Amino acid sequence: MRLSVRPYIPNPLRCFKCQRFGHSKTSCRGTLTCARCAEVGHESNDCTRTEKCVNCKGEHTSFSRNCFAWKQEKEIITTKIKKRISYQEARKLVKSQTPTPGNSYVSVAKRSISAPSADSNKDISTVSISKPSDATTRAPPPITNSPQGHIFFRCDGIHDAEVP
Repeated sequence: MRLSVRPYIPNPLRCFKCQRFGHSKTSCRGTLTCARCAEVGHESNDCTRTEKCVNCKGEHTSFSRNCFAWKQEKEIITTKIKKRISYQEARKLVKSQTPTPGNSYVSVAKRSISAPSADSNKDISTVSISKPSDATTRAPPPITNSPQGHIFFRCDGIHDAEVP
């Protein structure tokens, strides 16, 4: 008989008192918070207010599996178990690999272009990148021949497929 075995990865532990992740109601030092509306002072049993998450401030309940915080917590637990590292190490690893909301590559690039560092650009007044109008106006770098039909790359970014 053959059986496949995989590690058990539990869902994130959420406190039923404060709705935060990582501890249970019995060890909670937080205040009673509604799991539906994130308001302090009442339970979620009869709550009819607008849904709001305690953990990410999103427009869903605190127990939603669509929550960014729940997904991130699940990823931390998965990383911890699969890589056999501590929770703190897994958390650091996942946080370092998770992009900051509103901090995309484009927004960072725009910020670095619009506000260049004075130290790094002391001798540069204007940077411009131009594309040559005609590729035949300049001679390409030499290409080494190979009988195997390899592709060689030039420094100018153009590539040629070698024909044997």
